[in-house]
Amino acid sequence: MAWRMYGIAALLCASLWAQNYPRLHVHEIMTLPPDSLAVGSLLSPRLGDTVLLVGVVTVPPVLDPVSDRRPLLWAGARWVTFLRDSNPELTAYAGINVLQADTTVTSTYFDRIRPGDYIEVLVRITNFPTSADPVRNRLGPTQAEVITGAAARPVEFLDYERPLPQPIPVQISDFYTGPVGSGVPNIASGSRYVGMLVELHNVTVVANQPVIVLSDDQGNQMYMRDQSGYFTTRAHRLREFVPYPVGQRIRRIRGYITASTVGGQPQSFMLTPVYPEDVELGTAPPVITSVSRDPARPFPSSAEPVPIRIGVRRGDYPVSAVRLVYVRGQDTTVLTAQALGDTLFQAEIPPQPAESLVAYWVEVTDSAGTRVRMPVSGVYFYKVLDRAPKIADIRHTLNPDGSSGYVGFRVTVEGVITADTSDIPNNASPRMYMQDDTVAFSGIWLHTSATTDPLRSFRRGDRIRVSGIVAELGARAQDRQVTALTALALVDRNGDGGFISSGNTVPPVLVTTREIAGRRQGEMPAEGWESMLVELRDCVVADSNADAPSNFGEFTVVDAELFDTPQEASARLRVETDDGATSYGTRGTDGKRVLQRGQRIRVLRGILFYSFGNYKLVPRKDEDIELVSDVEHYGGAAPVRIFPQPARGWVEVELPEAFRKQWLHVELHDLLGRTVARWRLPWDAPVLRFSTEEMPSGLYRLLLKSPNAVLSVPVRILR
Repeated sequence: MAWRMYGIAALLCASLWAQNYPRLHVHEIMTLPPDSLAVGSLLSPRLGDTVLLVGVVTVPPVLDPVSDRRPLLWAGARWVTFLRDSNPELTAYAGINVLQADTTVTSTYFDRIRPGDYIEVLVRITNFPTSADPVRNRLGPTQAEVITGAAARPVEFLDYERPLPQPIPVQISDFYTGPVGSGVPNIASGSRYVGMLVELHNVTVVANQPVIVLSDDQGNQMYMRDQSGYFTTRAHRLREFVPYPVGQRIRRIRGYITASTVGGQPQSFMLTPVYPEDVELGTAPPVITSVSRDPARPFPSSAEPVPIRIGVRRGDYPVSAVRLVYVRGQDTTVLTAQALGDTLFQAEIPPQPAESLVAYWVEVTDSAGTRVRMPVSGVYFYKVLDRAPKIADIRHTLNPDGSSGYVGFRVTVEGVITADTSDIPNNASPRMYMQDDTVAFSGIWLHTSATTDPLRSFRRGDRIRVSGIVAELGARAQDRQVTALTALALVDRNGDGGFISSGNTVPPVLVTTREIAGRRQGEMPAEGWESMLVELRDCVVADSNADAPSNFGEFTVVDAELFDTPQEASARLRVETDDGATSYGTRGTDGKRVLQRGQRIRVLRGILFYSFGNYKLVPRKDEDIELVSDVEHYGGAAPVRIFPQPARGWVEVELPEAFRKQWLHVELHDLLGRTVARWRLPWDAPVLRFSTEEMPSGLYRLLLKSPNAVLSVPVRILR
């Protein structure tokens, strides 16, 4: 234990730190006031503060600081622990997740803390998951991030071998009501246990891909997070772990209440078991290993029966029944599958009328009465066609996450290229899109990876015929969020080589920001317009950087009538500038123009994409963005007199008549879109005068906003 003697030195030098920060216990940070709970907010009143956090360590960041430095819990590439309030009697608001982002910094001694240590650590209070949408952002619980910059200081060890807390018995309904994806977070009750060790009893695994889902007997569900190296298949695994099969009964599972995202959607409450003994399994159910139909027949004709093959593996008890349930319209039919072998069964859906949409699922029961279902939620489905399929036949879905029912099937469609590789170069990984109608679900992503792919030679307006395998892809390899065609091949008919004609146009679908902004993956109407050419009219830039202080090349726009109103925050739609080939950007350092808040846009069009939890618009080239010039605004012509120009020391702005006799907001922005100053002027103010003595030399923009007028004018300042 000699390596722990550094704690004494840390205690002796504590008084040397010049900066005084408030010293707070876990309970003081995590307790939420009634007004926060009333609006469903998980944000601590201390959010953004830097504090000296005091608490008892319950989980070590690494297995052993000397002999085995592998992380036990992993959040991206960050060390993780949980601190418990020093008062062992507290059973609510007494835990917090603490992370250190830079694991190359060891001077904090954060990697050396062990369970039972009573410590004081310098942290910044943050939350996760975060969002630019304030409504979604408040669903990200409070956490603490260890300071590792210039202000870093080592952990102070106040005591050792404090007793660790016992898990608190809870129910899934304390956190969510209903199934995952559509379940309602119970903020008032769930917030009590954030960062604390809890325990569930008698739950069932109802899904295991991509994340394990736990359900109680009433159908309330929550995710089990694979943060621990003992319960993951990812790179930081500490053992070989096979996700529990669907139907697996769990007698007891304990873990910490954490938060993350699943499929880009924030999850306020997830259960994170830490050690192998945290899970006690019950009876093993039968496992449905596969459900498949002929991949060469994605759309059977009205004359064809549809055989469904079902793979089954027994659990602790023999399989007693395998059934296929199918639904067409209001009619539900149950078929008993016939055994083709010990683990393979088959049932056949009889021919159905053309244009029918047939949904089906499989149920398997063992001799102990345990029943499992596949898919766990939702249904498999297919459409009966006596014609060639359209894109909407492929993309229309019954799945709540918007995924296609034809993943893995090869299909052939024809349509017009709406974005070619020059339109969306996407940092040398270009995307192409095709559309065959203007009704919902009529657009699709043509995924090409090889630079020599002949599909890349086609241009916007070309009508082509192509076959491809349906897949769900994303902006990152681990994401599966957007329906696409892969393994593409041109389909020749009568010697046309798959090329039909050029010079075709597809009219954009008119949408509003409020229709799309904030929609969850798969939610209509946004999901219907995914991969289609859409257009906004009369919108205004709301944020020049949607992710400040980070910057991922996205700004936001809002319908003009919602700009600067209480409804603006929930109607902001993201616009992606890094993917497309426009001259607009968000950084100001790459030669691209940064659009400032208040900039009016007459027409904004592009392809609707989904990534990182948001639907967003991707303009192709500059003609997709038609700006209203600086001298145009909502109220008509409004010349502004600014004196002197350039300004030295002070500047006076004579307000135009259109902006008088009404409230007026004025903002001064630099060229990066940052707000330098803002004022709210009285109704009868004829002029605005302000000092420029502390402002760096450069070109600025003055934004004048009234209820019926917005005006942006340049201002040059010299020191």
